[in-house]
Amino acid sequence: MNDRFLKIAGAHVANNLVNLPHLIFEVTDLCNLNCKYCGYGDLYEGYDSRSRGNLSLEKACTIIDYLAKIWKENIEL
Repeated sequence: MNDRFLKIAGAHVANNLVNLPHLIFEVTDLCNLNCKYCGYGDLYEGYDSRSRGNLSLEKACTIIDYLAKIWKENIEL
């Protein structure tokens, strides 16, 4: 099997979302990540193109609502 095309099982994704230790939103990609002191620039090199846009409040709320539903359904008392 070619390791470049491994499939991730849905249960694995769900388990990771349920046990998500922290959540970070990249709210803008207006930054070009080219400052000499940038700790993140090299990590993004060739990863994706910067569209110079912002994460909308509506999209952020949709993500949060989705995760809140998953967490509520899977809470262990």
